[in-house]
Amino acid sequence: MKDTTRGSPHRRPGREVLDLLAASETPAIATDAGARVIYWNRAAERLLGRPATASLGRACYEVLGGTDVFGNRFCYESCPVVTMTQRGETVRRFELVVHPQSGPERATNVNILKLPGARPDQVTLLHLLEPIDKESRLARALEALGATPTTEPPHHGLPSSDEDPKAPPGPPLTQRERQVLGAIARGLQNKEIAQELGISLATVRNHVHNILEKLEVHSKLEAVSLAFRRGWVRPA
Repeated sequence: MKDTTRGSPHRRPGREVLDLLAASETPAIATDAGARVIYWNRAAERLLGRPATASLGRACYEVLGGTDVFGNRFCYESCPVVTMTQRGETVRRFELVVHPQSGPERATNVNILKLPGARPDQVTLLHLLEPIDKESRLARALEALGATPTTEPPHHGLPSSDEDPKAPPGPPLTQRERQVLGAIARGLQNKEIAQELGISLATVRNHVHNILEKLEVHSKLEAVSLAFRRGWVRPA
């Protein structure tokens, strides 16, 4: 019987890797350059409660419908993963909450691997999903902060020097890193931040790397979410 979890593209890159994952206990899905699902193994079927036959050929954001740890939608057209890949940026490990067709939502760690194709525009994105529980590092940190979803308006910018003295302490960042975090919170991309601050793109990337390391998060999205929660950013 043909294994439908492997998809049907001809000469698909990384075929050996996908063949090995077919019998693996690691939930794995793969998407093409158009964000269409071309691979969905049996472990993914069990995790998400959706058979491969109902997933292949569909847009990944329609099938996954994932959210971040605060309940904000993460999977959508031109999501951060797709955008960063198109720009040649590295997609670091991140946490995603998936919503199976049946049963409770599941928190997962997601690793993104790029499988090159015959042409630069034929990159296949392999998503490896690792289910985690409430004892995960990020979950513990959020619970310690009492982080819960709210209906507060979005925050932008960093606190001014004349802010309320009772305001929460600032992030453990340098002044420049705070400026970069504030710019990220305003939706600026690395190139735009470099132009605004008058620094090189490489320097911006170094600052972003340091911010993620110091805040112990895996992505800009998580860094901004944490900054909102701690009151490090607020309406201008």
